[in-house]
Amino acid sequence: MSKQNVSSLVLCFVALSLACGESSSPGAGTDAEASGSAGGDTGGAGGSTPSPGGATAGSGGTSTGGSGGSDSEGQAGSGGTISPVACEEPTDVGSATSISLDGTNIQSGNVNGLTFKGFGVLSANGTSELLMDYKAEHPEQYAELLKILFGGTRPVITHVKVEMGNDRNNSTGADPATMRLANEAANVRRSPGFQLAADAKRVNPDLKVSILRWNAPGWANNNDKVYTWFKNTILAAYRAYGYMVDYVNPGLNERSPDLTWTKQYAARVKADTAGFNDATEQALYNSIKVVISDEVGIGSFGGSIVSDAALRDAVAVAGYHYNTDDDGAGNFKKVAEQLDKEVWNSEAQATFGNTAFRPSNNMKDPTVAGTGIGGINGPLEMGNTIIKGFVKSRRTHFVYQPAIGSFYEGGQYSFKELLSARDPWSGWIHYDAGLDILRHFSWFAKTGWENQDNTAGIWRVVPQSSDTGATGTNPVNGRNGTPSYMTLAAPDKRNFSIVFMNDSERAQTYKLQTVNMDYAGNPALELWETRAADPGAAFNSNYMKYRCNMSADASGIYTINVDPYSILTATTLANSGDAAHNQALPVEGARTVLDTDASGSTQNTSDKILYADKFDYSTRTVPVIGSGGRITGTESYITSRGGPQSVIPRYACDRNGAFEAYLPDGSSNFVLRQQVDRPSMGLGGTWNEGNPITGIGDNRWLDYKASVDVSFENNSTQSGNNYAAIGARQQGGGNSHYINGTPYFLKFWFDGGWQLLVDGTSVASGNVASGSGGVTINGFNAAHDAWHNIAIQVVENKVTASLDGVTLASYTDANPRLSGRVDLASGYYFTRFDNLKVETVDGHAPYYSELLDDLEMSDLASAPAPRLVYGGAWAHENGKSMYNYQRSLSTSRGAGSTLKYTFTGTGLDILGPNNGSAKLEVTVDGQVVNPSANTLASKELYQTFSLRGLGHGAHTVEVKVLGGTLVVDAVAVVL
Repeated sequence: MSKQNVSSLVLCFVALSLACGESSSPGAGTDAEASGSAGGDTGGAGGSTPSPGGATAGSGGTSTGGSGGSDSEGQAGSGGTISPVACEEPTDVGSATSISLDGTNIQSGNVNGLTFKGFGVLSANGTSELLMDYKAEHPEQYAELLKILFGGTRPVITHVKVEMGNDRNNSTGADPATMRLANEAANVRRSPGFQLAADAKRVNPDLKVSILRWNAPGWANNNDKVYTWFKNTILAAYRAYGYMVDYVNPGLNERSPDLTWTKQYAARVKADTAGFNDATEQALYNSIKVVISDEVGIGSFGGSIVSDAALRDAVAVAGYHYNTDDDGAGNFKKVAEQLDKEVWNSEAQATFGNTAFRPSNNMKDPTVAGTGIGGINGPLEMGNTIIKGFVKSRRTHFVYQPAIGSFYEGGQYSFKELLSARDPWSGWIHYDAGLDILRHFSWFAKTGWENQDNTAGIWRVVPQSSDTGATGTNPVNGRNGTPSYMTLAAPDKRNFSIVFMNDSERAQTYKLQTVNMDYAGNPALELWETRAADPGAAFNSNYMKYRCNMSADASGIYTINVDPYSILTATTLANSGDAAHNQALPVEGARTVLDTDASGSTQNTSDKILYADKFDYSTRTVPVIGSGGRITGTESYITSRGGPQSVIPRYACDRNGAFEAYLPDGSSNFVLRQQVDRPSMGLGGTWNEGNPITGIGDNRWLDYKASVDVSFENNSTQSGNNYAAIGARQQGGGNSHYINGTPYFLKFWFDGGWQLLVDGTSVASGNVASGSGGVTINGFNAAHDAWHNIAIQVVENKVTASLDGVTLASYTDANPRLSGRVDLASGYYFTRFDNLKVETVDGHAPYYSELLDDLEMSDLASAPAPRLVYGGAWAHENGKSMYNYQRSLSTSRGAGSTLKYTFTGTGLDILGPNNGSAKLEVTVDGQVVNPSANTLASKELYQTFSLRGLGHGAHTVEVKVLGGTLVVDAVAVVL
C-alpha cells in the first residue's frame, strides 16, 4: 500500500482495543529538576556606549508554521528600522514603586563579581545527541542556530559548558566518554558538546568554555586519573579545535565539594609543565580557572571561600544549581562584592514547554483565567530567576540545562529548553520566546567578562537599583504582583538599562529617577516589551517589540507602566534604529516525518522503506564552520564525528551505553557497535541504572517492521547478560533508560535463545537451536560471531517477532501502544549491529501526519487559523510532567466537554495519561458514528482513544465526553 494514500478501510473506532482494525518584531514560535525530581558594541575603554547588535535571525520573509505540520505561513520580522515615537502621557496610577539609580553605585572597580556575563548553554546528559545531525543534514539551519545564539555584537549565549560523560546514563541519556581506557587517546570529536563549543567559538571568539564531569569512566577511579583524563581531554580539544578550556570544576556534578582536591587541582594546573607541544599551549593551560562546586541548592562552601585564603586563591568562580538564594551569613554577596569573584547560577531552569501555545491555558493564578506567556515554569518565571538570583546572591551568569534540546521527546527532563531541535531529517527547529526574555538583558547591555585592564566596558549590575518580591527559589513565583527589576549600567555611567519582570495578572508602575550619571539632562528611554499576542494577532506579534520613547517629567522622573504577564526593558540605548533588533526569531515550520529511501539519507514517501542505515558514512561530508558562522567548506563525515572506530551514528539517541559506527580492524564494512565492555573497561557511575539502549527514528511511526543484523564479540552469553535486542514503539517515560520502558522488544542470544518482551515481561520465549518454545531453525549457527537477523513487526495491537526470517511468536496486546521509534539494545559487552531497516506494512498506515499539543488551538500563521477546538468546561494547564508533550494537559470538567478537529487523513488518536473512565460520543463529518465509545487506561505519550478506517480525505471529528474524565495531551492524525 502506498504511504501517500492509505486505502479506505472499514470505519471503526477503537477505544484502544483495536477490535476492528506595527512595527512588530515577532519571533519563534514545577519541577526543581536539579536533583532528578520527576515532577516536576563596540565599547571602548572605560565602557563607552555599545553599538546595537545581536543575531540576525532569518531573512525577514515567511516560513512554514505549526508544529503539527501545518502548511500555514509563519510570521517573520521585517528586519528593518523603526522611527522613534513618544510614549503617551502616563495616567495617574496611584501606587508606584520608586527606583533611584545613583551613578556612584555603579562599581566600575569591581571587575568580576558585578559584571554581567550573560547566559550559558550546558551540553550534557545526551541533550545534544542530535545536534551534529543537524550540522550534517541541514547545515544552513545549524549555522543559523549558531548565529542566533552566539552571534552579533551582543550575543545571547556567551559560554558553552560541557558536562563530560562516561557512556552511562546521566539523566536524559549518556554522553560519550572522551577516554574509555587509560591508554586511549582522548577523542573529543565523538562528543557533540566539544564540537558545539568549537563552532560557537568561530561565531564569537570571546565565548568561554568550561568543563566538569557528571561521573568518570571506570578506569578514572581516583583524583590522579581524573586529572589525567581532564588534561588529555582539554589538550585534545585545543589540538583539534584550537580553543583552550577556560574553566574547570574538578569535582563531581551536583555533589558536595571536595575543598582539598579543589586546591590541589588548581595548583597542579598552574604548575604543570609536562606533555605540552609548545610554550603557548602550556601558558594557556596554566591559565585555566577553577569553578566550585556545582552542587544542588545553596552552596555549602560560602563560609570556606570567605575565610580560607588558599581556597580563594584557587577558585575563580562560585557556582551552584537551582537556587536563587544566599546562605544564612550572606557569604555569596561577600564573594561577589567584597572579594570580587564570580558567582554563577551554574545550572538553571529554562522555560518549560512551547511558549507559542502557552497563552491557551486557562489557569487562574490566582484569580484571572489565563497567564499569557507567564505562569508556572514559563519564560517570565525564568526571567524572575535571573533577577532574584542577582538580588539574593549576586549571580551574574546563568547556565541553562539544556538551552538546546536536541534529543528525542519523552526522555527525562524533556521540554525544558530555549530551543528545540529534535528532527534532524527535517531541519525543524523551535526557537522559544524564552530566548527573547534573555535578549531583554543581553541586547540592552554589553555583557561578558571584563579584561585584565578593566577597559572592555562590560556593564555592571547595580544592587541598590535591583529588587524583587518574587517567592521561592526554583521555581520562582512572581504571581504575587510585587516589583521585580534589575539595573545594568555602563561603567562610565553614560548608559543604563532596567529590566522589569511582571509575571502576574496585575499591571505594575514604576517611578524612576537617576542622579550622578555622566550624561546631560534626562535622556529619553526606549521601552521594549515582550508579552502574549493580542486576540487575532500572530502569536509572536508582541515579542521583543519596541513600544515607544519615554521622557522624564519636569522633575526628572520617568513613569513606566509594565503590563500583566510581560517583560519590559527601559534603556538609554538607541536600539530601535538597528535592523537586528527588529528581526524575528525564525518561526518553526512543518515537522516532516522520517520516511526515506534505502540510503536513509533521502526523503522518499513512495517506497516501502521508512528508514535504513548501514552505518557506513565514508562517502559523506559535513560542513566546516568558519569565522562568523559562515560555511567555508566540507570535511569528512567520519573524521568530524570521531574517526573510523568511534563515529557518532546518524539519528541515534543513547539512553545508556555508547552506540557508535565502527570499522573493525582489517575490515571494509562499518557496523554499529556498542562500545562499553564491562570486562575490559569496568563501568563508571550512573544516574539511572540500565543496560545499553539507543533510540532511532520518529515518534510518529505507527505500523512497521524493524530488523537488524547482529553479532557478538564476547563468546559467552554471560548468564544471559550478553544479548542483542530490537524494540518497537518507544516513546519515553520514567523507565525509558531500561529495556522495560519500551513496550515491545525481541531479545536474542547467540546460542539461539530468544524472548518476546512486553513492558519487560516475557510473553514468549525459546531457543531455535534446541527447539524449546516450539520453533527450530535447522542448521542454526550458534557461534558468537555469526551474523543473524532479528526483527519485530507491530501492526495495530499485534506484535510479531522473527529470527533469520522465521517467525518466533506473535502476541496480541489488550492495551496496545500504537506509536513510537525503534530501539536497539545490548548488554555491557562489545556487540555489533548492521543493516538496520524499518519498513512499512501493506494495508496499514505507517505514521501520523500530524501530532498536535493539546494547547495548539491555533496555528502559527500571521493570521492565525483555528486548530483544536474545545467546547464546554476544560482545564488547560501548563506546568505538568516532563513526560507530557510540552508539559501541558487539557482535562475535561464534566459531561458535555467537546474536542473537535478538522484534518486530512484516515483516522484520529487522542494521547495522554488516562484512567479509562471517559465515555465518548464520536461524531465524524456531522454524523454520530458511536454513541458511547470506551477509552482505555493509558500511560503518558500513548493512546487512550483511536479512530481508524476513515476514507482518506478531509474530515471533521468531534468527541463529546458523556461521563468520566478525558485527559488530552496530544491529538494525532493518521495518514
